[in-house]
Order: sequence, then structure tokens, then C-alpha cells
Amino acid sequence: MADRPVRTYLVINPGPLFGARRITFRSSAPAGHVVDVNVDGRPVRALLTDTPLNGGVLAAELEITYL
Repeated sequence: MADRPVRTYLVINPGPLFGARRITFRSSAPAGHVVDVNVDGRPVRALLTDTPLNGGVLAAELEITYL
């Protein structure tokens, strides 16, 4: 099995949890997967997309669940 490329993601909906903070991370998981991300010690989950943004960065969306 070939290694997957590591890509950089930018969270496009940080507002509900992190305000205007810019959140970026790297992952080799394919688009459509939900990955665990640690932001300032806080665990969150993000959906990886194949939506390109500026500079070769791809979009990711926080998975926010209200109970």
C-alpha cells in the first residue's frame, strides 16, 4: 500500500467553539474522513474535505454536536 500524502487543512467554521481563531492541522487521511484534532488541549473532531483554499490548503469542518 502506498503512503498517502500529508495535506494541510484549515477549519472553515471555528466560530462556535474558537471564535475567529485560525486553526490549521496536517493529516494524511482521505477526504470524507473525520479525524480527531487537539486545539489548545481541547479535543475536537473535523471532517476533511477536498475543497481547495488559497495556497494549497484544503478545507475542514468542525463536527459540532450539541447535547
